[in-house]
Amino acid sequence: MSGGAMYDDSSYEDASNGLLSLATRAAGLAGGPVTIEDDASELITYSPGQENSDDARIATILSRRVPDRYRVLLRTEHLDERLAGSSGPFYADLRGAGILPRAIMPIRAGDTAIGSIWAIVPSSPSPEQRAALEESAALLAPLLARQAERRLAADARRTAAVRALLRGGDEAVETARELPLGPGPLAVVAVRPLPSAPARASGPYDGRCDGAYDGPYVRPYDGPCAGQGGPPGGPLRRALADLDRRLVAFQPGGLSAEIDGVGYAVVPVGDEQRLLRAVGELPGAAAGVGRTVPGPGRLGRSRADAELVVRLLSRLGATRERTAHIRDVQLDALLMRTVDLAVEAGHDPLGALAELEEYDRRRGTALLDSVDRYLAAGEDARLAARQLHVHPNTLRYRLRRAQEITGLDLSDPAAAFDIRLRLRLRALRLP
Repeated sequence: MSGGAMYDDSSYEDASNGLLSLATRAAGLAGGPVTIEDDASELITYSPGQENSDDARIATILSRRVPDRYRVLLRTEHLDERLAGSSGPFYADLRGAGILPRAIMPIRAGDTAIGSIWAIVPSSPSPEQRAALEESAALLAPLLARQAERRLAADARRTAAVRALLRGGDEAVETARELPLGPGPLAVVAVRPLPSAPARASGPYDGRCDGAYDGPYVRPYDGPCAGQGGPPGGPLRRALADLDRRLVAFQPGGLSAEIDGVGYAVVPVGDEQRLLRAVGELPGAAAGVGRTVPGPGRLGRSRADAELVVRLLSRLGATRERTAHIRDVQLDALLMRTVDLAVEAGHDPLGALAELEEYDRRRGTALLDSVDRYLAAGEDARLAARQLHVHPNTLRYRLRRAQEITGLDLSDPAAAFDIRLRLRLRALRLP
């Protein structure tokens, strides 16, 4: 993928193979194979040869970033903290985790961490090796800083273009003419980290944003350039990076960006089912796919769909799939909007069941959940009692108390339907 999750050495004006040459030189001086990474553990380049290599290096090269299983190790060994706070090389003996030892050298532009050098070495680096790593970092720093500056200007243009596309209308049509956007029908995919997704550690952020117009999908960032994102390497950036790679294989010719804390991809669509399979399940994130529209002028509708789906999936959390198309969740999406309207008007969508919920909260009882399980079991008290691990008589007592508190008659089909609907609204009531 050009200009995507990997760096292209030829993008540097300084030298056609400047980064590769520096990585090879650093490996020779350090006496071991080298990888060079940015501040969010994305691979920049690496020295040739696999001598004295290990699975961590090979996996990083193949995926163009440090895999999540090794990022966890970085946190547990506090290597991310050492990188953020160090100005010189340090040694990490990781053999206990099945990884060869590394000499690690931060790359800084002033006070800002912009990358790091990882050299496989058999023991703590000698003074000569330390000096070689420091010299390599000093040579790399201006190259990476200049790349960041070039990307910053391109990022601003790209983010503005994606915003225009997502608004739809004539502005989107005009913008699409200036972009490498694939022809044919289009759809919007929205991505948002789930509330339970843990933040990933990373070094200080250097102000970079999204990529440029030099590839079908571009490595996204959820940094402050768009206003609402987290640090580089956070859940949104990682989810968008995963989505980027999948969409490139599915259909080149789209564009992605992070805007106001949500990731968006505008995707040419030939087959909606293939698109859903390509998006798949993104770790720690929900993904919503909007309707397919005939052209950029109607992308605003697809964006609204995708945002609605991702909001719905974020509310439901782990209770359902984390990726969905708008047509598959239309009813729940409509109910969620009903909940929002009720809350805005000052009404509780639970109606009389709100009293029962408050009763349970104050008394530590489970009357509302018992009603929910009873109705879900087809009003079979024995089945519901087994599922609740209580005696049928205990369940019947709970149901009577629930009816006394709310005044709702569970034997009335209309009342039972009303309760089922409000119980569904209950799952969608959280922001």
